[in-house]
Amino acid sequence: MFERSLVDLIRGIRNHKKNETRFINQCINEIKEELKGDIQKKTVAIQKLTYIQMLGYDISWASFKIVEVMSTTKFTSKRIGYLAASQSFHEGTDVIMLATNQIRKDFLSANQNEAYLALNCLSNICTPDLARDLANDILTLMNTQKTHILKRAVTVLYKIFLKYPEALRPAFPKLREKLDDPEPSIVSCSVNVICELARRNPKNYLPLAPVLFRILTNTTNNYWMLIKIVKLFASLTPHEPRLAKKLVDPLTNIINSSPSVSLLFECIQTCIVGMNDNIPLMKLCITKLRTLIEHNDQNLKYLGLLALNNIMKIHPKAVSEHRELVLNCLDDQDISIRHRALDLLPGMTTKKNIYDVMNKVLEHLDVAEGSYKDLIILKIIELCSMGTYQFISDFEWYINILVRLSQIQETSHGKLIASQFLDVVIRVKTVRAYGTKQMIQLLKNPKLMSNPTANGICEVLYAAAWIVGEFSNYVNQPVDALESFLQPRVSILPAHIQSVYMLNSLKVFSHACAVANGEEIVIEDDPDVDTSDRGEITQETVDECLQVLTSRLVIFTQSIYLDVQERACFVNEILKFYTVTKDTQGNSISRELISLFTEQLNPVGPKAQKKVPVPEGLDLDEWINDPKLQDPVESEDEDDMFTPGGNANNRYRDSDDESSHSGHSPHIKSSNKQHFTKEDIQRQKEERLSRQAANPFMLGGKGKRTTAEPELAPVATLPKSFGSLSVGTPGEKKKKAKPKQFVIDRTTEMPEGAKDSDSEDEKKFNKNDALGQINLNEPLTANDVLYTNRHRSDIIREKEQAAAAIEKARVQAARKAKSEERLAAAEKEQLKKSAKKAAAAAPAPAPAPPKKVVPVFINAVDDENFKISYEITKVADQNTQLKFSFKIQNKSDEDMSDVQLTVSEKDKEEVKAIKSSGEIGIMEAGSSSTHFEIIEFTNITTRTEITFNLSANPSSSPDVINTPITVRVPFVNFIINTKLPKDKFAEIVQKENMTIGSLKIPTANGKLNMSIVSQKLLNDLNINVVQSHPSGTTASFYALTNQNHHIAMLVKDRDGFISFDIKTSQPILLSTILIKELQLLFPSN
Repeated sequence: MFERSLVDLIRGIRNHKKNETRFINQCINEIKEELKGDIQKKTVAIQKLTYIQMLGYDISWASFKIVEVMSTTKFTSKRIGYLAASQSFHEGTDVIMLATNQIRKDFLSANQNEAYLALNCLSNICTPDLARDLANDILTLMNTQKTHILKRAVTVLYKIFLKYPEALRPAFPKLREKLDDPEPSIVSCSVNVICELARRNPKNYLPLAPVLFRILTNTTNNYWMLIKIVKLFASLTPHEPRLAKKLVDPLTNIINSSPSVSLLFECIQTCIVGMNDNIPLMKLCITKLRTLIEHNDQNLKYLGLLALNNIMKIHPKAVSEHRELVLNCLDDQDISIRHRALDLLPGMTTKKNIYDVMNKVLEHLDVAEGSYKDLIILKIIELCSMGTYQFISDFEWYINILVRLSQIQETSHGKLIASQFLDVVIRVKTVRAYGTKQMIQLLKNPKLMSNPTANGICEVLYAAAWIVGEFSNYVNQPVDALESFLQPRVSILPAHIQSVYMLNSLKVFSHACAVANGEEIVIEDDPDVDTSDRGEITQETVDECLQVLTSRLVIFTQSIYLDVQERACFVNEILKFYTVTKDTQGNSISRELISLFTEQLNPVGPKAQKKVPVPEGLDLDEWINDPKLQDPVESEDEDDMFTPGGNANNRYRDSDDESSHSGHSPHIKSSNKQHFTKEDIQRQKEERLSRQAANPFMLGGKGKRTTAEPELAPVATLPKSFGSLSVGTPGEKKKKAKPKQFVIDRTTEMPEGAKDSDSEDEKKFNKNDALGQINLNEPLTANDVLYTNRHRSDIIREKEQAAAAIEKARVQAARKAKSEERLAAAEKEQLKKSAKKAAAAAPAPAPAPPKKVVPVFINAVDDENFKISYEITKVADQNTQLKFSFKIQNKSDEDMSDVQLTVSEKDKEEVKAIKSSGEIGIMEAGSSSTHFEIIEFTNITTRTEITFNLSANPSSSPDVINTPITVRVPFVNFIINTKLPKDKFAEIVQKENMTIGSLKIPTANGKLNMSIVSQKLLNDLNINVVQSHPSGTTASFYALTNQNHHIAMLVKDRDGFISFDIKTSQPILLSTILIKELQLLFPSN
């Protein structure tokens, strides 16, 4: 059978453009047959499958065959297999674990090209299991002398660390060594890996700063490595200010002299991140960026604008000088450059130049298209609304801008423009009259209804309708406004816009009624409003408005949208009520209508909902009605609504007939229903009516009224802020308008008890980043070893040996227990015999000495008011924290209130209170209480004691009693029990930075010897013996503090003295604490 090669496959795919899928499926069937042949046929088949996989077809079914080709001894076939594995294998591939031994074998191959293939493939297909199994082999390759293999081994370490973070600590010393390698390419690879690691936890790599600084200053032509080092320093400088000062000179030199634009850009980025307080350096960076922006290369121009945007966030005034240059970039043909130029405008806009900037941006708006036009609209609104309109001095101009933006049909920012209309008119009272006139013009504009889609430009009509209704006291012609609200084409708008139309038409009508009936409505929002063109609203105008409403509301009362239909019906019913009662009640009904809309609305804070405090005792996670506990009971309301025997209207009618509230279909049976008596039904009815009467949002029912005694609703007092319509005299000359003073209301409504914190904006640490949580600054422990593969028989043998050892220990323990029991019985019998003999000689035996009990709590204060004792314990897993527990007794004859125990003010600078049991509160006379404080010690070398203060208010005196409590903190609380080998101890002692001290203590005629010294150092100071001389007169000791300070000690017993020769890595520790602790432990007298 003819077999296609890779060339034939490619040629065939090109020749079958119309039925490519069919041809490829045919080829796949042929490949499946070829995979059953010898290794040569399999290699060609895998080669073709690799190409097919590049076209988007799944070849996971051939994964096992790929492993077979990888395992061949022929290099050409092995290369094809590794390429196929690199492209098609992923973490979900089942057979990937079969390649582990083959990859390990190729690492050590005599042919270094095979090692290249294995390393390259591992970097692409690395999984957590592969990383764990091969980490030790990669570390072995780090010792090779072959440069090309070593480079790849160093680089693949990063992928190993990503998939298996536990390998970072044991492998990092090897990686650190490669920074000093004489081969520049090896150093470059190491820098690349460390640079990527530093992005996750920069503090780990601060100790590498001297080495990296030396590489930075000594490297001249390797720009790629310099870029990586500069990037690495950008991560380190925010955590080490001294490093930033050190980098000023080399970075300045590179910026001034380097021909590499990429290196120049990275140096500028590093200066922005870590050296932005250096003004001369920032000016140099801005000058260089200007040359990039003026360059003809589009890429350089883009990078210049990008870096300038970062500088603008820190030094906006320095960047604003280049406003013309940035505005010229808006004319660039590259849309990405125009985007970056728009991003720079907020930092360059001021109150003086905002009009010029807006004119320039609006010129581009007329010719922009697509998403770029939306971006310009977004940027215009962002610039004008910054700082709650801090740059706007003429709000009529801004409303004109928004009206102009409303004419753009293709935008998707309709809701944003609408929100700006609402925000400006609500906040700036003096612009409401002008804004209302502009909104009426928008309501009459048919173009806004041409594309009635959600979030389209038709959303502007929502704001226009609301403003016209809410500020209807500025409406000159209410009939025109109502005709705009109720024109038939409004029915094609989205439902929420139609709903606003309905309700605000009622507002306009209510205001017209109030004015026509002579209601005094004073406008205090803008006393300078021009009222010369305002038409007089008479009763004829009201009748005309009523006719427009009643004739055009019919279409909306039959709307398919429930909200629209509900509001239209509501308005219709109000109009009917007005028509019936206007002749009998006169002005009263007008006052009632206008009182529905007199409450002033204020802007609500954007985070008001998030800051609503949870009421005490409310559990938001608890079920209100647990569905597991609910019985499937059919409600009577559902029966009334959906069964033939019920009447849905009965549920809303306030009738005296009780059967209308309890009737239900007789043919539906439910054993779970609760049957109520007539008295229960009457009581529930009365409760329901009282709840409805108390609900401000519930309209009253059709109660019976007599014509002689009409029930009038109380007259609401109109607020001053509602405003009135003052009609100007026709022909009156307009006075010269004074420049308006626009006052912006920047207050927002927040819920009661809201907190001012913005904790939701704080960045949270990524707890899932295991690699970033590893601390490289801690010394290696016994657990920091790489995983090693072992044979199954070795593991089984070890388990069997461990089980045998446990069994042997158990048998020995049982034998020992039996022998101890026999010995104890013999000793007991012997004691009985000796006791009988001694009874005749002595009248009574001497009592056994009582056991010495070491007190846990230490007395600190015992005065006329309080008796206070304390105990110090370590906090688990927190080496720098101690828990101070106090027992406090009120010894006085009076009660104490506001009792609280805190750290004294003088100690708060050096220690930090982490947690406490809170305020003690009230202590009655003779009562006791407990209290604890968890304290963190930032510097153990300066703290040998800490002072607390106990304050209390006695009931008989207004003066506060302050009782200081001085607590000595034993140094043993800061020492970690550490056992050190002899060779490690020798290395520490030979370090040059160790401080030397000595102390001699007399042995007191042999009462103090080496054995006692060793026991006391271990028990009281946690200092362990490293090595002791056979003579018993000399021994070396070691201890490590919780802040990694070394303590090495040589103790000699000679000539009647115990001499201590001490070396520590902290001079203050030796002079202030350690010598004193030894003197207290071994007093000379």
